[in-house]
Amino acid sequence: MKKRFALIVSLVMAIALLLSACAGSGAAANASSAAAAPASTAAPAESTGGESTPAAAALPGEGKRIALVTDVAGTQVFVLSMIDGLNEAAAEFGFEPIVVECADSAAYEDNIRALVEEGTDLIIVGGWVGGEALNNIATEFPDRANYALIDSEVEAENVKCISYREQEGAYLIGLIAAYSVDEGVTHFGGVHVNEGPGSWKWRYAYMESIKSVIPEATFTFNYTGDYNDPAGAKEYALLQYEQGARFINAAAAGGDAGVFEAALEREFYTSGQDVDLTDPNNPFILTSQIKDTGATVRYMVNNYMTEGWTTDNETWGLAEGTIGAVHITHESPNPRSDRLTDEEWDAVIKVAEDIRSGAFDLTNMPNEEDYVQ
Repeated sequence: MKKRFALIVSLVMAIALLLSACAGSGAAANASSAAAAPASTAAPAESTGGESTPAAAALPGEGKRIALVTDVAGTQVFVLSMIDGLNEAAAEFGFEPIVVECADSAAYEDNIRALVEEGTDLIIVGGWVGGEALNNIATEFPDRANYALIDSEVEAENVKCISYREQEGAYLIGLIAAYSVDEGVTHFGGVHVNEGPGSWKWRYAYMESIKSVIPEATFTFNYTGDYNDPAGAKEYALLQYEQGARFINAAAAGGDAGVFEAALEREFYTSGQDVDLTDPNNPFILTSQIKDTGATVRYMVNNYMTEGWTTDNETWGLAEGTIGAVHITHESPNPRSDRLTDEEWDAVIKVAEDIRSGAFDLTNMPNEEDYVQ
């Protein structure tokens, strides 16, 4: 009996030892597995033939600095479009974009000089206001940077200048204006920033196209003297409305919003400038004169980055696609107004095609002092 009992005890102990060994082996395996997990889940370095994959190629503009020097942007779509164009080009080429806004004309020369001293590679001045300052600096430091000017021309041969034939777009605006008013209306208006050669191209073509439809048309133009003055622009528009104007061209930069507000209140027709400013909530904005300064900046930067850079001056219009009118040469997400008939819209489109092809030439204009309304 005792032998049998001892045998049973021995068997139980043996089984216990066996189970203990198995459990220990399993725990060790689990611990080993857990310890190895991080190493097994780590992503191995990519290689080809035992060599590491090289880093992505650097963008061509990395290490370069390109500056845009402009008026204070505010609500000026002319300036805002250039800033957008610079940032889009920076994303493509990898350079450092710099935007310098100048409070007045005197600030341009100081800011451009500072950019030269800082080693900026390309300095683009946006707008005629900075033209004289750029001409001075480019003459003083001809080899310290590359220089460009948008919307004007200067004498310095090392400055790349791109200007526009704005009169081509203004002519289209004038035709739309003439077709939009009721029969018997002969007075038209315009609110601009400044009187001078730049504004004259707009005003001349606007008047000539209206008179091609309404020969007896008369005109009133007022000037805000400021690129961001909606209140002043609105006041001028309301005065022109009281004088009988039923289409008032808004060409007051950031002040255009004031003209649009007056148009909605008094129900006269108007147009914007530079970009598509038509608005489904304001049916009195029939169109906008396009002046694509953003595309101009991208063109300059692309040429500079791709070794296509020259300082030859260029002048752009309808044929180059940078000047035009919404619903005529440029599409819009907003619907075309039924204030004009389809036949009238088609007539304006036909004139645009003639300008683009050269069949209708607006390059030769009289001086303002020689023009008789």
